[in-house]
Amino acid sequence: MILRQILIIAIVLISLMDSVKAQTDDNLVINCDSIFKINGYQINLTRFDTQSDNESEFNSIFIFSRLINNKTVDIFKDSIFTRVQEVKFEDYNNDQIKDILIQNYSDVRSNLTYYLYLVDTTNDKLIKVKGFEEIKNPKFNPDYNIVENYVMSGRNWTSFYKIDSDKIIDFDITIFDGEDDDGNFTYDENYKKAINLIKDK
Repeated sequence: MILRQILIIAIVLISLMDSVKAQTDDNLVINCDSIFKINGYQINLTRFDTQSDNESEFNSIFIFSRLINNKTVDIFKDSIFTRVQEVKFEDYNNDQIKDILIQNYSDVRSNLTYYLYLVDTTNDKLIKVKGFEEIKNPKFNPDYNIVENYVMSGRNWTSFYKIDSDKIIDFDITIFDGEDDDGNFTYDENYKKAINLIKDK
């Protein structure tokens, strides 16, 4: 009975795994077979400078590759700065294929930024979205095909963006949370107004 329970728990844990990861101090390898329908994709994130904490200087190499005929072929390579080598997989363009986010930086209030790479399994390529790493705490809103955020600051705020091919379009709309100068809390109301403005564009 105990053995059966252990086996069931093991199966559940395996089924919940997004990927198979192996990591040394400076190298992260992710087997992406469980993430993409096409097998053989792999991520290598190698940190060549473990001392630098300057986000304006590269400290890592990101490689997206695929095993073809028992040979590893590099599909995409990029020099980046990453503080903690965190990799996430989320769909950011509503094509039902998870894209790749690599954490870039965290500010003093723990607002996170990420590099975004759109995954195109049909053409076997990645598209880096330029300027995405400037967006703090990004979150994709699939209902409107936009990127929004919620930034912790002196007064918390939200901005809205759109991915256009390989770049970010800023809607130039910012709404603030918390009490305004008149003592009112209007974040939810202003959020709805912002969405309506975006829908009309």
